[in-house]
Amino acid sequence: MAMKIRSKFSDDAVSESIGFIIIFGLVITGIALVSLYGYPLLLKQQVSSDERTMEQTLLILQNDMKLLSYSNVPYKDTSLRVSGGALSVFNTSASQQTFTIRYWNTTGGYTETKVYQPGELRYSSDAGTAVISIENGAILKRQQDATGSVMLAEPRWFFDSTTQTLVVFLLSVQADTDMSLSGIGNIQMSRTVEPAVITMDYPAPGQNVSVRYTPDPDNDYSVAWKQYFTGSGEFTQVGSEYDLANVRKFVLKEYTIRIEHI
Repeated sequence: MAMKIRSKFSDDAVSESIGFIIIFGLVITGIALVSLYGYPLLLKQQVSSDERTMEQTLLILQNDMKLLSYSNVPYKDTSLRVSGGALSVFNTSASQQTFTIRYWNTTGGYTETKVYQPGELRYSSDAGTAVISIENGAILKRQQDATGSVMLAEPRWFFDSTTQTLVVFLLSVQADTDMSLSGIGNIQMSRTVEPAVITMDYPAPGQNVSVRYTPDPDNDYSVAWKQYFTGSGEFTQVGSEYDLANVRKFVLKEYTIRIEHI
């Protein structure tokens, strides 16, 4: 009777080959899943972390500007780290956005129109779409692919409804050359020029003061400024202007912050 002989060598070879293919497939699948889902999620979290860090950094710079202007500190040197993007200086001469203030000039007996170019410090993200700026004393944020904007920290304007006193602080940024920082560095700021101050007293019932914001078309913060002016309920929007009625005392102060080095 014929005997059938089983080849153990061929069976073992098939088993090892199948095991290798399965393990290799699992490894490739794991790498693909990490590349497809894990890496973009990690990158998104890093971009979000960089944006939050820069919001805090610009808040520090806003406080430094307040010290230079309102507290009469002549010079400020701050160490900072710009994460995931670049912080650039836009001089008043290169400022496309403007603030137009209209008020009644009691000395001349006419409506005074003052056009103010603030300049700005602007952070732009490399990997993300966030743009964060210090503009006229306020911190504002927008997304490059969206039309809206939000104000993260307000400027130092105030209206006392009891005495009907409106105080407006205009804060400009100036620099001798174009400057930008990415990574770790220092920003040196100074204020050596005394602020220009305008004070107007009006008899009852007072006068109207209006403000118009004209944005930079490539960096538009119109929505944020609109919410700021109309959110308190004091200003009324009339066309493209924001009017405050019955102002008995109007104070306008212009401060100039020079960026010496960044």
